[in-house]
Amino acid sequence: MIQIHHAEGWEISDAEALWGNAFGDEPEFQQSFYRLCAPEGPLVLSEDRLVRSMLALPELALVLADGTRLRAGYVYALATDPSCRRQGCAPILLEVAAGLGGSRGLDCLLTVPAKPGLFPFFERSGFQPGFYLREVEAEPAPAPAEELSPEGYAALREGLLAGRTHTAYTVEQLAFQRGLCPEPGSGLYRLELAHGPGCAAVENWDWEPVVKELLCAPGDEEQGAAACAALCGGPVKARVPAGRSEGRPFAFVRWTEGTPASIRSAAGEGWLGLAFD
Repeated sequence: MIQIHHAEGWEISDAEALWGNAFGDEPEFQQSFYRLCAPEGPLVLSEDRLVRSMLALPELALVLADGTRLRAGYVYALATDPSCRRQGCAPILLEVAAGLGGSRGLDCLLTVPAKPGLFPFFERSGFQPGFYLREVEAEPAPAPAEELSPEGYAALREGLLAGRTHTAYTVEQLAFQRGLCPEPGSGLYRLELAHGPGCAAVENWDWEPVVKELLCAPGDEEQGAAACAALCGGPVKARVPAGRSEGRPFAFVRWTEGTPASIRSAAGEGWLGLAFD
């Protein structure tokens, strides 16, 4: 018999194994994620004492352009046992997650597909593109930069995103983002740029430094990306907000049953930014 619930007992280690096999993350990383971002732990689909599929569902705030705050569930680390793929486990789990979210008062589910080839799968499961970005490539050119606490980053970030639909994060979730990459140059930063302050979430990985989000005044994107490259000591790609016409789809949204059409239309094209990817 199929059961879907938050993992208990032996299911927790089985869910850790599924996540690790799919994404390569160690149990310590997963436990840190649950502790800071999703304390209820993984949601699992199990059958005959086998965890067939799992996902994490931390709650985020979705802030509309007019300041209205919605509650969103972020579908993260969706993974299925290789022996059970193409049997409908993941779509069933997503359906239950949507129903569970609605019963908890969530307005929508959000997700970032791991690769473009998964876009059709999520569209078949009721998701649609709602968040876009473009990437700015830059070589190092220093600018004043100050590392921020999660609290400081959240305050600056909200100011820069005022008037745009976007996700907002708790202090704990931003602390998790800050600790994702241990290499020097990584962290949450305030940048002093030509037209005012900007903020950036930087991960200085040896194989490819990346700026998970760069927020700044229009026209400062290249300078901000170059400042991040200076922090990393080499070229970077910086993700910046974009509309549908100039960017590429990044994150998808599925509205829960009962969310008014007026809210759905007001959301428009937004910025998700930190995907913990």
